[in-house]
Amino acid sequence: MLFNSFEFLIFFPITIIIGNLLKNRWQRLFFLLASYYFYMAWQPSSVKCDARETTGLGFWIDTLFCDYKINAYVSILLFSTIVDYFAARLIEKSEPGHFKRKIYLIISLLVNLGTLGFFKYTNFLLGLINDINVWSDFRFENQNIILPVGISFYTFQSMSYTIDVFNGKTEARKSFLDFSLYVAFFPQLVAGPIVRAETFFRDLDHRLSVYKSNIEEAFSLILIGLTRKIVFADNLAKVVDSTFTNYANLNPIEIWTGALAFGWQIYFDFAGYTDIAIGVARLFGFQFNPNFNFPMSCRNIADHWSKWHISFSTWIRDYIYIPLGGSRGSVFMYIRNIMITWLFAGLWHGAAYHYVAWGVWQGVMLLGHKFYSGTTAAAALNEKGGKTYDLFARVFTMFCLSFGFIMFRAESMEKAISMMKSLVFIRSAEQPLWRWDNYHYGILILICFIASYVFSKRQIPSILKGNPFKFTAFVIVNIYLLLLFGVTESQNFLYFQF
Repeated sequence: MLFNSFEFLIFFPITIIIGNLLKNRWQRLFFLLASYYFYMAWQPSSVKCDARETTGLGFWIDTLFCDYKINAYVSILLFSTIVDYFAARLIEKSEPGHFKRKIYLIISLLVNLGTLGFFKYTNFLLGLINDINVWSDFRFENQNIILPVGISFYTFQSMSYTIDVFNGKTEARKSFLDFSLYVAFFPQLVAGPIVRAETFFRDLDHRLSVYKSNIEEAFSLILIGLTRKIVFADNLAKVVDSTFTNYANLNPIEIWTGALAFGWQIYFDFAGYTDIAIGVARLFGFQFNPNFNFPMSCRNIADHWSKWHISFSTWIRDYIYIPLGGSRGSVFMYIRNIMITWLFAGLWHGAAYHYVAWGVWQGVMLLGHKFYSGTTAAAALNEKGGKTYDLFARVFTMFCLSFGFIMFRAESMEKAISMMKSLVFIRSAEQPLWRWDNYHYGILILICFIASYVFSKRQIPSILKGNPFKFTAFVIVNIYLLLLFGVTESQNFLYFQF
């Protein structure tokens, strides 16, 4: 089910009304069932419905999965929940330092990573074997595997819980219902943010009151999230799709426009989703941490990643980078830890070479910034460069990010390399030089860049808080934008594919 769909417009008010009428365990059970229904409303071709069985068990399977649109992949979500619930309980019951604790943790990690690996990386690994197999003509065929929506998010969230229990940072939850709700709570189930167990259970045990000011704050987040998605992301998708389809016939300026447009598209799309998720969760009494903080106008790559997909960047920091040793040890070890962490980040986003290249590029940029920031030249420019250097740093950061945007969006490295050549004005003779048909998107991107810099100083809810005039104007402007410029047909959020 999409946040920007008519179905959600019906589902949400019914859920919040009934949920607030119920109390205690009945309320939690209702939220869990609603979350599972929300997940099952996403209906892939998980069961082939073209050749129907007419008798026996096959008939009932076809009836459930085809006629009633039951999502078969909900069983994977339930299986992961069961394994991690019992693994955490057994870890906590075991004596500190006992080898059984590690065994239970390993079982949890193997189940989660194994499930994720099968659905997400089987074809990638088979293709990798095919690529390195130069001794025979045998080739593995691609398997028809559909990636369950949200699997990367809920496996990471569930794994972080068992790891935290193992490290003594949180207690194992005794109630299976409570833990199931933590894994499956619908606002953040399919595309994040990745919520830590301590944050969720804190609010589950001591539900936050929802006052008028909280409703206004939540509504402003939901509204700006819809505007980011429907008005900006979905409109930018038009030039992005056109650029990445027809890149061979476009000149460098048009490639630049498409690359920058994709950066802004994925930002508006994903930030819009998490804004809606955080706003919806707040109306249910949960306070999730912000996942984006205007990262598109940052003055360096480290600052960018401290404000982009914060729940993911802090996850890989806490569960990969720091356990590897972080910045402790030699320079070589620091470089190794950064590159392993970001190679993992690239693979998490997708099973393809261009995602691996994107992750490596993020690591290279972070290392470059780290070593540059320790030089006397960087200190002098930061001290005396003023606004000129500040603007140059922000534009240069966007310049470097654009290469990553192309790697991330391109379907192959061949396509990515061809487009990145255009970014540095290495073009073929067939590409026209003096043409810029999509200039109006360039103007939009410039406006977005300036607005992002202005708003980066304060979060939108804090600007509107306690000011009825600003809140009313904000609502009117966003509704006007949605009605006038919104893309009417519902479109998937980009991070559903991860």
